Amino acid sequence: MKVLLLNPYFGNRVYAPTLGLGFLATYLKARIDCQIEVIEPVRKELNESELLQKIKETDYLGLTCYTESRFSCFNFAEKAKKINPNCCIMVGGSHATALDKKILEHYSFIDVVVRGEGELAILEILKKESLANINGISWRNGSDVIQNPEQCLKKDLSQFDLDYSFIYPEIENWKDREIPYNLQKLKHLPIIASRGCPFRCAFCGSNKHWSGLWRGTSPKDLVKNIKFLTEKYKVGYFRFYDALFIGSDNQILEFCDEIEKSGLKIKFRIDIRVGTKREILERLRHVGCEVVGFGIESGSDKILKRINKGITRKQIEETINICKSLNYWIIGYFMISLPDETQEDFQKSIELFSVFDVFNLQFFKIHPNTTFYEEFKNNDEIDDEIWFDPSRGNEIFYSKEIFPSANFYRLNVDRSIKYFYLKHDLRNPKTVIQKYGLFIGFLRLISSLMQIGLLKNNFSATLLEKIRRSWIGKILKSRFFVK
Repeated sequence: MKVLLLNPYFGNRVYAPTLGLGFLATYLKARIDCQIEVIEPVRKELNESELLQKIKETDYLGLTCYTESRFSCFNFAEKAKKINPNCCIMVGGSHATALDKKILEHYSFIDVVVRGEGELAILEILKKESLANINGISWRNGSDVIQNPEQCLKKDLSQFDLDYSFIYPEIENWKDREIPYNLQKLKHLPIIASRGCPFRCAFCGSNKHWSGLWRGTSPKDLVKNIKFLTEKYKVGYFRFYDALFIGSDNQILEFCDEIEKSGLKIKFRIDIRVGTKREILERLRHVGCEVVGFGIESGSDKILKRINKGITRKQIEETINICKSLNYWIIGYFMISLPDETQEDFQKSIELFSVFDVFNLQFFKIHPNTTFYEEFKNNDEIDDEIWFDPSRGNEIFYSKEIFPSANFYRLNVDRSIKYFYLKHDLRNPKTVIQKYGLFIGFLRLISSLMQIGLLKNNFSATLLEKIRRSWIGKILKSRFFVK
């Protein structure tokens, strides 16, 4: 039996590996006799035609479906079914979970939608259990679409592990590009230590996807795994991709204790929540945490309340001050064009940009299975069919061109985002140098000056263009020249 787990995305680059497929593969391989492969096409440098040749000998195909890459997923699934009609095609992920019945109604070539946590359900499918008896899936019985009961989530995550050999050596040279240059020189590895989020932000579907639960790996098991990975892959820096790394104060303090007892000398990055206690941040800093990111979304108390963020502007400023006093490299995540947001509200976000070493500003995008999506549906501004109309594009931005209730136009927001990134580079040249190194940082600053018209020297422009087209430019790639 041959099983292929695939992220059907064929774009230019992937910022973070799809670790979820590795967890699935590890769980299945340990419990059933099968040949199983995990593929990230971009990282393996495989094109669609090469992948379709693999499908000819595949019995089960599992596809990750993200909102932003849904059409790529569906198009590939259709071609896969044509080339191998006997292959069972399963689709999972947050987007598929939210629109399971609609997906099966629209696409006859998809056999099963796996909702939420997929390990248990897929194992039963591979064991050829009757689909009618498998919780956590939606499937097609003739012309009828059947939605089985939910899968009960396992509170103990010890049975879920990631064998990195499924995604190695494809991620051997993977780097976290938002951190200081001195950390980028270390060997990197992405890692996940928990699942879920208990908070109910109106723009996010994580809470519903994981049934409102947060579950974390025990601190002892986590540190044991980190030590193993450090020794096997010579890792010096870990990037935790948890939606919420700190589940409780006791859990994180125990994690810090275990790090100290193990003698590990590592550096790592986590995402925290605004309001995290100074005591916790001090302990984490002491055991190797050098970078923290936190979702700000907006600097306006009015908007923070509207999106049900559960934090205030005062708490944001307090957390920033604590992190700075502890010499953290801090990364802030912001959104623009949130519901009811005005230019005055956004100005309060702008005031915070410069205090971060790196900030990430995103145009607010709609995702299914979120409070805002249901609100827009109830107001007849959107419906489920929007996700199946390719003419709408891959991403549904909350912009005035589509939503009468929005206050921002797409073109204006895109221009603003570029402007703020350039301005940040010019106001924080030291941070740019720290992030990219002296040579690359200098090139980026020159590029920023040229883009906004403050530097028009022909020699500088010619030199930068030559570097961009040279082998050096190919190695550095465009991200070092344009944000």
